[in-house]
Amino acid sequence: MLTAVLLSTAVVSRTQQLLRLSTTDPLTGLFNRGYFSERVTIEISRASRYKQPLTIAMVDVDHFKFFNDRHGHAAGDIVLRMIAATLRHSFRQSDTIGRYGGEEFVIVMPETDRRTASEKLETFRRLIETTRIDLAKTNDTGNVTISAGLAGFPEDGTAEDDLLSVADERLFQAKKDRRNRIIL
Repeated sequence: MLTAVLLSTAVVSRTQQLLRLSTTDPLTGLFNRGYFSERVTIEISRASRYKQPLTIAMVDVDHFKFFNDRHGHAAGDIVLRMIAATLRHSFRQSDTIGRYGGEEFVIVMPETDRRTASEKLETFRRLIETTRIDLAKTNDTGNVTISAGLAGFPEDGTAEDDLLSVADERLFQAKKDRRNRIIL
């Protein structure tokens, strides 16, 4: 009986570990793009059913390639982890935050209209802009800024692809407009 309990515990533990590995980005600890996509579908369905607003944000680190070239990829990793940690502390537990790819992050904010989401993102943008990053290996500090684009359900679309496309277009506009800004 003890052997069966130990074996069951080991199987459950391994299954949980595999699930965590399959849904999270190893560098930042945020949800990965695949899991984020599943959550967006669920949240859009919920927003539609209950006639609630929902906002999606796409966030990108400004001039990240330049930062990496100047300070090295290890410093770039420090930036990505710092932004991930700041995202986790800046948004609600009910919001889903993911690393979309490279230096791009996505956030789905259920029961949040675009104006409220814009205010949250602006607070986050200011926090990132003023955070000094300790680049331990080089005994240097640096800082980065972010740009973001927002899309709201149902005004900007009712499907994941539509909302992500609008948020991405607005992110592109923010980057075109000198960066370090939020476009809704």
